[in-house]
Amino acid sequence: MSYLILGGCGFIGRNLVSHLLDNELAETIVVIDKIPPAMAWLSAKHKTAFEDSKVTFKSINLLSRMNIDKIKELGVTFDYCVNLAAETKLGLSKEIYEERVTKLAQNCALFAKDQQVKLYVELSSAQVYGSSGKTSKEDSKTNPKYDFESCKLKAEEEVAKVAGLNHVILRAGMVYGPGDRLGYITSQLVIASIYSHLGETMKLIWNKNMYVNTVHVEDLCHAVTHLIKDGIPGETYNVVDMGDTILDGICVHVGNIFDIKYEYISSFTSMLASISLKDVAEDVNEKHLSPWSEMCSKAGISNTPLSPFIYSSQLETLNIRACNHKLLATGFQFKRPGVTEENIRDVLEDCVKIGIFPKTNVK
Repeated sequence: MSYLILGGCGFIGRNLVSHLLDNELAETIVVIDKIPPAMAWLSAKHKTAFEDSKVTFKSINLLSRMNIDKIKELGVTFDYCVNLAAETKLGLSKEIYEERVTKLAQNCALFAKDQQVKLYVELSSAQVYGSSGKTSKEDSKTNPKYDFESCKLKAEEEVAKVAGLNHVILRAGMVYGPGDRLGYITSQLVIASIYSHLGETMKLIWNKNMYVNTVHVEDLCHAVTHLIKDGIPGETYNVVDMGDTILDGICVHVGNIFDIKYEYISSFTSMLASISLKDVAEDVNEKHLSPWSEMCSKAGISNTPLSPFIYSSQLETLNIRACNHKLLATGFQFKRPGVTEENIRDVLEDCVKIGIFPKTNVK
């Protein structure tokens, strides 16, 4: 079987390449990304995967349909196309997300249709349901809170409009695991290390019972290949683990790893803070950036994609809770059913091994 992985040098893409090779699920893997593997902060495991003779990489900016057509120059016929490409950086304008999320997905879907792939997989987000905290099934009302999620939902709609294209859509929870450089858990590890360095209590303005549905990247990659085999074309599937994760569940593990205390500010104080989250974010960033720079310098780290910088939107409550029963009904089983301290330590160790995270104050 042959796979075309769009956005394949990213966090999920690199893990999908390894998953396909480790489980002997593909004879040919073509990876497309605007960022080459040499600049993607790959771990030793992922570097080895990209050097495999079954893997071909081509640097292409997928925003242009003309550029996408250059994939044809490889002379490969694809059985399956997985779109993992999208702008994920926070704090950008709606117009940028419209182009780099929605329009990009439309371009990719149209190309897959021209190539007559057996199935096209579009990765979306469980955040399209909004932040009510209510359990959301695939047919529940969507109410995205931010521009990124709105454009993800629109991307789903554009993919579904491509006549004759067999497709499935995966609405993933908060993805974490080795290779994560920008995700929530990695960000929490960075910030927790700073408070350990400062010897201070880490303060959080969120409700500790806020839902933050998670899925380990290994299970997400498994879900992709499982649904290619056992999913129903035209359907949407929530991909969230069995943990029904809440914020405090993650904070307990992160606190243990760095042996720090943390506390939640009272709901009244949180309400006041929410009036000017931009100011709160500026104060937090001022407190975090200098110690992080100092820690990296002492560890001999001159360049790292990790940062404690946060945007004001990251301080707002998300409270997303999706239902995975439809996925489970296909026979899917999770290998990592919930967030554990060991799973989070794996994320940290991956960052430490490639020299982008100072290994200090780890319990």
